[in-house]
Amino acid sequence: MPESLIVPSGAPSLAMLGPVVAIVAFSAIFRGFTGFGFAIIAVPLLSLALPPVLAVTLSAGLQLLGGLTDVRSVAPQCHWPSVRWLAVGALVASPLGTLLLAWLPPDVARLALAGACGVAVLALAAGTGFRSLPGRAATVASGAMAGLFNGLAAMPGPPVLAYYLASPLSTVQVRASLLVFFLFSAILSFGSLAVIGAVGTRELLMVLAGMPLMLAGSRIGAALFRRAGGAHRGVSLATLAVVAVVTAARGLSGLFGG
Repeated sequence: MPESLIVPSGAPSLAMLGPVVAIVAFSAIFRGFTGFGFAIIAVPLLSLALPPVLAVTLSAGLQLLGGLTDVRSVAPQCHWPSVRWLAVGALVASPLGTLLLAWLPPDVARLALAGACGVAVLALAAGTGFRSLPGRAATVASGAMAGLFNGLAAMPGPPVLAYYLASPLSTVQVRASLLVFFLFSAILSFGSLAVIGAVGTRELLMVLAGMPLMLAGSRIGAALFRRAGGAHRGVSLATLAVVAVVTAARGLSGLFGG
């Protein structure tokens, strides 16, 4: 059995506790500030302090609990037809991503996470648009790509962000649809991780301990968004780019002994 599939026992050390708390809090603030992207920030940064499997498990659990607190308020604005077909694609591809996560060496997984984060930057910076929503086949394909990222990194955002940001839907519909889809993805990712044995008592306790940070950070981020206005898009892109570079550097350093 590959070493990366084995979830190490015991609680996180005190040395890693501080960075993990800071990363969860920062990622939650980013989520509240931009309306998306907790995993896009949290997973690459957590993988610098934790094994990638544990980083993905913690992120998926926090996204699941956070999504459950949001879904009732955003459900009326959600564009359910697109979410349903995206979910079909994600359902098929997410288990494959989880298997890749379990078998990839940690530094290769870090490079994959950095690549996914880089794709998010490109998707958000491109600014391309559709005159109408894509058909079912294209929507399912976008969901499958999201599912692959979801299983590998609890990070379904890049393909789905590109899909919705290019759509003619209103900003309210896009935000609501993303939150609902991310909740579905978190359920799928956390379930897949439980199947491969990556969810135990330690992981559940870490998720529960991080939930107050998730809720508080999201509220702080929302308050910052109300003050910053339109500046949030540029801040988001710059932050994602830095995260992608730092994570890629860590992965390359591990692979080549730097």
